[in-house]
Amino acid sequence: MIFQKRYFCRGLSTTKVNRTSSLNKLKKLQADFQAEDGRPIWLKRGRSDRILSSLTFFLCYVGILMTLTTIYDNAKPSSWKTGKQTC
Repeated sequence: MIFQKRYFCRGLSTTKVNRTSSLNKLKKLQADFQAEDGRPIWLKRGRSDRILSSLTFFLCYVGILMTLTTIYDNAKPSSWKTGKQTC
């Protein structure tokens, strides 16, 4: 049983893998990212990168706005919140 496990694990680790296709894909991807086309690095992959970056910026702005409104609401005296004068 132990011999079978060792043989199976050794077979998995020494199996010949065709790495040339993955290496060629990586080289092409590196060349695409290093191309001088005037676009920032976070927009090099096209429309999907543009959508994701726009969504990220929008959600950051919404988060900042919500934070500021929460700070403003918590900074008001309690008489402003209920509308009753306590003078």
